[in-house]
Amino acid sequence: MAARPWRTFLWRPCGTPSTACWRAPRRTRPPRRGQRRGEPSTKRGSKMKKIAARRGPLAGRVALRLWAFAFAGLVAVGCSDVKESLEDADKSLSDALLGTETEEANSLTGPALADSLYEGGLKLKAEGQDAEAFARFEQAAERGHAGAAYELGEAYEAGRGVDRDPKAGAEWIDAAAARGEPRAQYALGAALYNGDGVARDYVRAVEYLGQAAEQGHADAQFLLGESYANGRGVTKNLSWAARWYGKAARQGHVEGAFSFGVVQAAGLGLPTNLPWGYAWLDVASDRGHVKAGEVRAAVANKMTPAEIATGRQRAQAFAPEAATEFADRPTVMYVQHSLNQLGFNAGTVDGLMGPRTRSAIKAYLSSNGDTDGQAAVTPTLVQRLFEGQQSAA
Repeated sequence: MAARPWRTFLWRPCGTPSTACWRAPRRTRPPRRGQRRGEPSTKRGSKMKKIAARRGPLAGRVALRLWAFAFAGLVAVGCSDVKESLEDADKSLSDALLGTETEEANSLTGPALADSLYEGGLKLKAEGQDAEAFARFEQAAERGHAGAAYELGEAYEAGRGVDRDPKAGAEWIDAAAARGEPRAQYALGAALYNGDGVARDYVRAVEYLGQAAEQGHADAQFLLGESYANGRGVTKNLSWAARWYGKAARQGHVEGAFSFGVVQAAGLGLPTNLPWGYAWLDVASDRGHVKAGEVRAAVANKMTPAEIATGRQRAQAFAPEAATEFADRPTVMYVQHSLNQLGFNAGTVDGLMGPRTRSAIKAYLSSNGDTDGQAAVTPTLVQRLFEGQQSAA
C-alpha cells in the first residue's frame, strides 16, 4: 500500500488560536512530565538506544554514553542536583556532536546548544550530508527548537538522511507549527486551504496562514490575501486582502505582485491607481507570471504615455525587501484608505506617512475616546480598523 502523505496525519486544533490544544494521533502515549502536549516523546533511555541501533557505531557510542551518564548521575546525586546533571548531559552531547567545531560551541547547554545543533544541521544539509544533518536536527528538535522540528518533519517526509516515515514527519511538522515555526504553519495552512491530503477547511487554514503571515512568510501572506479576497473561511474584505498581497509583493512574490497590480489597476479594495497597477504587473511579468503581460497591456490602453513611463520607472526601481517593517507601504495604504472611508481625511492613498495622514489618525483615535493615542500606524490601530470593518460587513 502506498505511503500516505504527512498531511493525512494533521492534528486538529481546538479553541481559538491563542488557546489551541492539540489532539495527538492514535496510539500516542499521554504526555510525560515536562513534555508539552502535541510533541513527540523525548524519553531518553529507549530513544537513545534506538538511535544507537539505527545510526551505527559513532552515534551509538554517543547515545549510550549519554543514557548511562544521565541514569548514573540522577541516581548518584539525587533530585537536588538534577538540573546540574542535565546540564552535564548537554555538555557531553555538545562535546560528542560538536567536537570538530570551536571550543565555545563545545561548552553550550540548553537553548544555546539547540541553536548550535540546528545551525550545524543546516550547514550539513547544504553540504549534502543528510544523515549527519538529521542527527543534529533531531537533537535540537527534542530540545524544543521549532526550526529543527520542521527540518526533522521534512526529512522524514522526504526520506532524507532517514527511512521515509510520513507519520513521523506529520508529527514533527505539527510540533513545529505549535512552537511557532512559520514554515510549518504555512504548510499546514496551505494543506487545509487546498484540501491537499486532508479535508478542505478554510477556517482552520486562515488561522495557520495568519500566524505565518504575521511573521513575514510571503507565501502565507499571498494565500491569506486570497482568503480575504474571496471570503474563504472569513468575511470578505478586499482592503485587507490588498494589504497582504502588497506585503507578499514587496518580498518579490510573483503571484503577490500580480494580484497587487490587479487590485490597484481595477480599484479593488484600494483607489484606482493605474501607474502603480502597471508597475506591479510589470514586476510580475518580468518574473515569469503567465497572465501579467496580457493584463498589463489591457491596463496600458487606459493610460497616457506619461503614466506608462511612470509605471515602467517604478517597476525598474523595484528590489525585493525583507519583511521586517510592520508599517510598510501596503499597511499605510490600508490605514489611509480605511480612514478616508470613515470620513477622516488621510489624503492620497500613497502609502507615505505625511501630516494629513497623522492628523487623520489622531482624529480617528480621539473619536474613539483615545485622546493620548500615538499618531502613527501601530498594530493596535490596524487591528481596530480591521475589526471595525469586519463587524460592519
